[in-house]
Amino acid sequence: MEGDEEEDYMSDLFIKQDVRPGLPMVRRVKESIQKEEKQKEANEKNRQKSIKEEEKERRDLVLKSALGNENKGFALLQKMGYKSGQALGKSGEGIVEPIPLNIKTGRSGLGHDELKKRKAEEKLENYRQKLHMKKQANEQAADQFRIRFKTKQEERKMEGDLRKSQRACQQLDMQKTLKIYLQTALETVLQIMTKASLKEGVLDEYV
Repeated sequence: MEGDEEEDYMSDLFIKQDVRPGLPMVRRVKESIQKEEKQKEANEKNRQKSIKEEEKERRDLVLKSALGNENKGFALLQKMGYKSGQALGKSGEGIVEPIPLNIKTGRSGLGHDELKKRKAEEKLENYRQKLHMKKQANEQAADQFRIRFKTKQEERKMEGDLRKSQRACQQLDMQKTLKIYLQTALETVLQIMTKASLKEGVLDEYV
């Protein structure tokens, strides 16, 4: 083919090509990409399918095709009155579609999936318990904070009431002291006045 042949750089066709800077590099990149894609397509066509891929294709082909009279189980069902597309059971309460196949492709033993599922459920349950315990701890911390805050408020109120009571007592003491002082002063004045009146009486007698 002409496209696969080596280019003649001395021909007129090559000289007439656009030789602006950058264009040959772009053309080479496009050609290399096209060659890689063609090579990939050729490799895909020539590649031999693995045993698993061939088994999967055969299995899918068999599962897609409907059962015929050559199948012994289907023939027995037809003898018992079964029709294609009908549900199983005497009154038609059974399944319509066959039970799907569950092909095991991994290398783990039987029961491994159930074990993984159980461990995942246990892990999820432990996570939920931790969340629940954390929530309870946060609620307890919030309750304790509210109790401490309320206690501090009550203590501040009691301190305020105590200071008010002390001030009231001091005022009462000052009033009592002032009253006693006034009474004492009054008594002293009365005593002085009494003594003075007595002296005047004595003087009057001598006069």
